[in-house]
Amino acid sequence: MNKMKTGLMTAAALAAVAMAPQAATAADKKASPAPTVQSALEKRLIQLEQELTALRSEVAKSRAETKADVKAATAKVEAHQAQVDQKFAEAEEHEKSHHDLLFFRGGYAALEHARTNELLVDNATAGVTTHDKDGDGWYVGAGFDHRLTDDLWGLTDFASVDGEVMFEYKNYGTSTNTLVAAAAIGDGAGGTVGNVLGTIENKITQFTLTAAPKIKFNQFGDFRPWIIPFGLGIHVISPPSSGVTVLNPGLMVGTGAEYRIWRDLYAGLDFRYHFTGDDLDIKNKNSGVTLKGVDTDGFTTGAYLGFGF
Repeated sequence: MNKMKTGLMTAAALAAVAMAPQAATAADKKASPAPTVQSALEKRLIQLEQELTALRSEVAKSRAETKADVKAATAKVEAHQAQVDQKFAEAEEHEKSHHDLLFFRGGYAALEHARTNELLVDNATAGVTTHDKDGDGWYVGAGFDHRLTDDLWGLTDFASVDGEVMFEYKNYGTSTNTLVAAAAIGDGAGGTVGNVLGTIENKITQFTLTAAPKIKFNQFGDFRPWIIPFGLGIHVISPPSSGVTVLNPGLMVGTGAEYRIWRDLYAGLDFRYHFTGDDLDIKNKNSGVTLKGVDTDGFTTGAYLGFGF
């Protein structure tokens, strides 16, 4: 019995030894795919990591570009806001400052040709000699400047343009008139003119209304020179002309300067010249007496005081 058991055990051992190589081969065959799967997984993980790194780079780049765009947009908005604030400040400053001016003038006036030997002024028809006037006189007046443009309609900031409307009264003294006196006395004995008992005295005056553009140069601080390149003047004379007319239009040019002495108070000097037409000589058809026309060419020069508003 023992021998039988020993034989069986020996046979089993020999069978196990014989089967061992085959089992090892099968185990090797079953275990061989494991490294291949692991390698594929590692490659996939590496690829995913690379893709994630690239995605992170893209996100970082996008964030940087977004920040740059936001920064540029913010700078642009801030610059635009600064311009708007500056415009508002300039507009507010413009509203606070007074660009219009009310002024009062006075000074010396002179006619190029004195009014003499007219129908109603300083004639010697009756044989009584009267003195000739020199055309000198004085004037007073007032007017206002209204700002039309601060920069010459966009051409330059060096000059502005005001519209000026002005009136003035000019007095050229007194004159005598013997013709009117002789007509009032009438003919004496023998058809001759009677003795002139007196003469008519009259004042030589003139009222002028003008409208003109005034160019002011504003780059000198409180000192502002100006010119009037042209302007329209309407003159009303007294006494009337030999043709018994009183209106005489003409052209005015002028120059001057003003200085702001305190706040909106200005003092200035000016010179203006008036070119006007004159009446034709008037001839009395009955007696052949020729009377002078009226020449109102002349100038004024003086000072003025202005108030800004």
